Amino acid sequence: MRIGELSARAGVNVQTIRFYEREKLLRKPVRTASGYRTFEERDLERVRFIKDSQQLGFSLKEIKELLEIHESAKPFAGSPQTKSKEWEKAFRIARERLQLINQKIEFLKVLKRPLAAVLEEPGAEKAMVCPASLMARPEAAQTGRLTRRDNGTDSRPRKKSA
Repeated sequence: MRIGELSARAGVNVQTIRFYEREKLLRKPVRTASGYRTFEERDLERVRFIKDSQQLGFSLKEIKELLEIHESAKPFAGSPQTKSKEWEKAFRIARERLQLINQKIEFLKVLKRPLAAVLEEPGAEKAMVCPASLMARPEAAQTGRLTRRDNGTDSRPRKKSA
């Protein structure tokens, strides 16, 4: 299949396919005599894997590592000789991603509290002021307006160092 068909079937832009090639996430495709790239079904599967992994929040660097693990394990699939160290690495990457997702969830809960409190205040909609601006102005307490609830929302979740 040509690049246009691959991109359409994978649900990505043609430029995305070219980018994946440059970043070595996709193999260099065979070219026809007239210079057209030709891709195989396995390329489609790979692009879909990349997109699915991105949806889960994996970085391209992590996706590249996961792809390398999958490639190195293929010859041993279903065999007791499967490279357990490689699979351990894949699970470590996945656990780290899950930990980061959980940190983001907690961070979003912290962000939610003050916004929800502002929106639940009686007459909040009649204030004719954006609720976000009410949260960001501590001086609102002095004017009798809705006040910001300080719940430590100034820090973003960070990946813990090993």
